[in-house]
Amino acid sequence: MFVETSLIFKTLVILSAQLGIVLMMCFYCLNRAKKAYENNTTFMGLLFRGSVNMKGKLDLIPYLETKKDFPKPMEKYEDKDTVLYEVAKNQDEVIELLKMGYIHSPMGSSWGVGLLFWLWMGCLFATTFITSVDSINLWVGMTLFTLTSLFFGPLLALIMLDMDENDGFTALKIVLVVTLITGFIGYGDFVSFSESSLFGNILIISLLGLLIFNFARFYKEFSRKAVRRSAIFGAILFSLFLLYDFHYIKTQSSIYDKNDWSTALEMAFILYLDIINLLLQILEAMGNS
Repeated sequence: MFVETSLIFKTLVILSAQLGIVLMMCFYCLNRAKKAYENNTTFMGLLFRGSVNMKGKLDLIPYLETKKDFPKPMEKYEDKDTVLYEVAKNQDEVIELLKMGYIHSPMGSSWGVGLLFWLWMGCLFATTFITSVDSINLWVGMTLFTLTSLFFGPLLALIMLDMDENDGFTALKIVLVVTLITGFIGYGDFVSFSESSLFGNILIISLLGLLIFNFARFYKEFSRKAVRRSAIFGAILFSLFLLYDFHYIKTQSSIYDKNDWSTALEMAFILYLDIINLLLQILEAMGNS
């Protein structure tokens, strides 16, 4: 099928389809969240309250339902491992506990979000494994790739809602522009990015440093300024990865045996990971918390 087409064409067909699925699921969930806010109902186990950002646009804030009658359980996070619990018997006690930094304990749980995350992680690792083996089963790979995108779309919507979905739309536009520019430069073969061992080593070492920093965040609190700087660094890093990988596709295109849909699936997944990580880093840099 389409044997006469180029490798970059096949790659972009697969990549566009998968990114389209992510955006379709993301926008669907954002729309459902807005309807839940308007109708005062839940979506994915979450309620939504509306606020207005500095530009006068609606910003939806997700939250779990809390108990409405007394006594009301309340909690306070001292640190990541320590949670203090109190019970307010009347409104005066609620006010005093709020002054002390306590918040209302949620009645339910967002277990569906957790399940969605682990399903996405499982499909992501499975797709990574399938695309890394020598003989890729195209249909198995495409199925896992599609499931990965289907599960990631709602997660992306929740990430955008957790900050400000309007900033999320701006981040999507930035990613589009960066992808187009890096694609033009990388595939244009102006510089042999993928053939430079020095450039490749710098990318790998930088990626390792970024991973170590993010891993350390599980055990140590970092300032918002440090996290933002790390995210900006990550955004630059994955932009450079796009340059490298677009040029890598260019070099693979000259090999006749590589011009097939299995290779295109592998190339599309590599670019997909670059773009998704670029988006997540930009969202992290733009976040307020």
